[in-house]
Amino acid sequence: MMGVFNSKVSSFNEAVKAQDREAICEIGIELLKIGLEECARPNVGVNLKETYRKQCISVASHLANLAQKPSAPVKAGVGGDDGGDPYYTPQQWFSNEAPDLNFTNIIGAQEVKDAFMVDVVAPLRPEFCETYRKFRGEQLGTQILLYGPPGTGKTHIVKCLAGALNCKIAVVQTSEVLASVVGVAEKNIRDIFAQAAELDRCIIFFDEIDSICADRDSEDSRHTKSILTTLLTCMDGFLKTKREGQLRIIVAATNLPWKLDSALKRGGRFETQIYVPLPDKKAVRQFVSIELEKLPHDSDVTVEILAEKLQGFSGADIKAVMKQIANRPLRREVMNILDKSIGRPLGERVTMRDCDETIGKYINGVTEEMLKRFDAYNRGIS
Repeated sequence: MMGVFNSKVSSFNEAVKAQDREAICEIGIELLKIGLEECARPNVGVNLKETYRKQCISVASHLANLAQKPSAPVKAGVGGDDGGDPYYTPQQWFSNEAPDLNFTNIIGAQEVKDAFMVDVVAPLRPEFCETYRKFRGEQLGTQILLYGPPGTGKTHIVKCLAGALNCKIAVVQTSEVLASVVGVAEKNIRDIFAQAAELDRCIIFFDEIDSICADRDSEDSRHTKSILTTLLTCMDGFLKTKREGQLRIIVAATNLPWKLDSALKRGGRFETQIYVPLPDKKAVRQFVSIELEKLPHDSDVTVEILAEKLQGFSGADIKAVMKQIANRPLRREVMNILDKSIGRPLGERVTMRDCDETIGKYINGVTEEMLKRFDAYNRGIS
């Protein structure tokens, strides 16, 4: 259905160029109908729904403008030749300051931190600089692909890297790139790299990059091939045009590395790939300890017992489980306060029953099948 929608968008733009008011209204209403119907469908992904929503807003703005000024010339179309959607406001992609984080804020993931130390941090430190240049040459910037199960903290890791290197960072959600209609996504990509070119130290981070860089031979890429081409072109020139003293880093993250186009992973692009695994036993205990110490709990509710029950969960899922566990005594306490016959809270605490029932009902976002697929990818098995 997205193909039909994009075709209608092209027709809408042609009508705008021709200033055919009747066609603008007719096609615009069709676009709104398709977009709203797709947003209401339960099997449409969140990113696509956001794309439809943004596109519908833009089309509706055109129609509203036409209705308010019936005799005025029609502005350029959606993603038109004037440089983009006239209702699209270019955004500032980069943070004003480097994040106040560093590698000590990362729980576990020691292999990931070691990889960043070798590939990124080492060439910037005097004691390693000569060794690095002996093996890597003069190129100080790098392009890294982080992949692994969802919820393992890939975004947080990149923010910690930016803080450690005192770099401004652009955290680019692919839904933001795709939010505008045809033609504007490519402009978003170019804007990101143009803003980066003005900075001395920066990191561009593309989250869920598989949404815009799927294999060009797959069905998933039918609407994003031009975006992928634009990204590859910008990446190729990014490091070559750096000024002396600039630090330029591109990091991308994905839960589906096997879906990425091969051109994205070849030499000179995301040739450095780092697997971000589930937290090990020590890291799970750290996650549980941080969350449990915030809560009043019975003496038999221990970090060791909960950590054992939560092995195989991602850091994000552990935090979510602990929040749901905390909600049970919270609800009891609220009901105690509301119960006029009691008149006061009874000091509810987290019990082992709260933990067992919550963990038993929680659906782990990381499956065995998913882990096997990552293992196969790591070993180069299709």
